[in-house]
Amino acid sequence: MTSTIITLVRHGKVAGPAALYGCTDITLSADGYRDLMRTLNSLHAQTPINQLISSPRLRCLQVAQEFSVQYQIPLHTEENVQEMHFGIWDGIPFDELGDEWKNIEAFWESPHSMQPPKGESLMDFAARVIASWESLISNKQGHQVIICHGGVIRIVIAHILQLDWRNAALFKQLQIDYSSQTRIEVSNAIDSLPIIKWIGVIPN
Repeated sequence: MTSTIITLVRHGKVAGPAALYGCTDITLSADGYRDLMRTLNSLHAQTPINQLISSPRLRCLQVAQEFSVQYQIPLHTEENVQEMHFGIWDGIPFDELGDEWKNIEAFWESPHSMQPPKGESLMDFAARVIASWESLISNKQGHQVIICHGGVIRIVIAHILQLDWRNAALFKQLQIDYSSQTRIEVSNAIDSLPIIKWIGVIPN
């Protein structure tokens, strides 16, 4: 039997006002950069990292690239662990959304039944994240760290715990802090499905 440790790490705090940042390529704040780097250093000290996987968004990739070079750890950029695309709401500060705010509130109440205008549906978002996750856990060993986003981590947790990812409570009540880590252990036996053990979310 082989085993893999996968740690999902949310990016740090971004350098911008409160908004829905999905495809918007915003950078980290100074504190966000420091906290994310501290989380990665702590993880590597506890269980050496064999591979880094990162969303292509700068708030994830910049630190991933620097950490990869510093510790000579292979880095793979994975398009499908990007955050959900929020369409016309994406990257717009909340206090500038005007009449669209009522639509965002409706979206949060029932995210599976309302798609952000010119954005991505929750179904499509979940499908790509789950497909990416299944690919990443197949025949892998060692300690992999995936630097990604809060929405991505919630979908993965819902998938492995067999929760309904369409439930709005998943996004309202499951707290995924900036620079937090979610540790998952995957055991693979020959000719059997992976055995997944979810350790839990560890705050920054």
